[in-house]
Amino acid sequence: MVFEDLGVLEELVARGDLEGIERLRGGRGQRVRYEPPYIRSALMLSAHRLKHLNRLDELEADIVILNLEDGVAPPLKPLALRLTGLFLAEAETIRSKTVVRINPLEEGGREEIAYLNEIRPDAIRVPKIETPADVEEALDLIDPSIAVHLSVETKEAWRHLADLRVDARVEACYLGVLDLLASMKLPQRIVHLHNPTMHAIMTRFLLECSVSGVLPISFVFQEYRDTEAFENWCLLERKMGYHAKGCVSPAQVEIANRIFLPSEEELEWARRVVELFESDPECSGFADEELGFVDEPIYKNAKNLLRMVRDRG
Repeated sequence: MVFEDLGVLEELVARGDLEGIERLRGGRGQRVRYEPPYIRSALMLSAHRLKHLNRLDELEADIVILNLEDGVAPPLKPLALRLTGLFLAEAETIRSKTVVRINPLEEGGREEIAYLNEIRPDAIRVPKIETPADVEEALDLIDPSIAVHLSVETKEAWRHLADLRVDARVEACYLGVLDLLASMKLPQRIVHLHNPTMHAIMTRFLLECSVSGVLPISFVFQEYRDTEAFENWCLLERKMGYHAKGCVSPAQVEIANRIFLPSEEELEWARRVVELFESDPECSGFADEELGFVDEPIYKNAKNLLRMVRDRG
């Protein structure tokens, strides 16, 4: 737990005492950082719920998203923002990449960015973007030390998907499938494991993101109690080529982390690549009868796979 006793904070929250929360933070930014070598799970955390925030240092998700947008009532958003800052400053241990999901730029997001620039989370996730110009505006607002993640959830963003990575700071895109379908005026019933339109959406998202050099994170499955259905989605996504999934519960995180963990066959391939690449200090690439052509990016990918298993067990 970040705080052993939430009593003082509960009183401040009950009074809506933003200044009191700021005094506890004392001008501090995020205290510790962790860069996961391999991202499998991205857990959404409600930034206005103290008990959820207090588990920040216990979570096993590769990414933790402190959510200020959907699910936080408008009157509670300023409180959620200050609590985000406080818990990031107070946590002595974090085993996840920290991302803060702000509100749309024109709905308070600009002001939230100004506050978060002092906190310096690992990344800020910008929702409802539509064009590369929107991404450029966000990049101008966000401190250069902070990475940028994007929610792809409008038909306009879908149209410009291949062009949204206007800067190397844009690291990841999240498929906001329900909002995207609403924007396209398509029925939500197509979110089905065997629906061809859903497969087409997921395939294009995966390929466009991969070509652009950003991490594609698949959609959040809202029925958090139906772990069997969630697992089936993860198995399908792994088969398609995904290795990262949005989550809304620790149980979903456990499933995603397990399914997207590389197989023993993949790990043996990685060990062989690293062994051969590192056997020659001047190596920049080689051809092998079993492995095919191996260059530096393939070597780095193999190293990341092995490091992930070592760090995460």
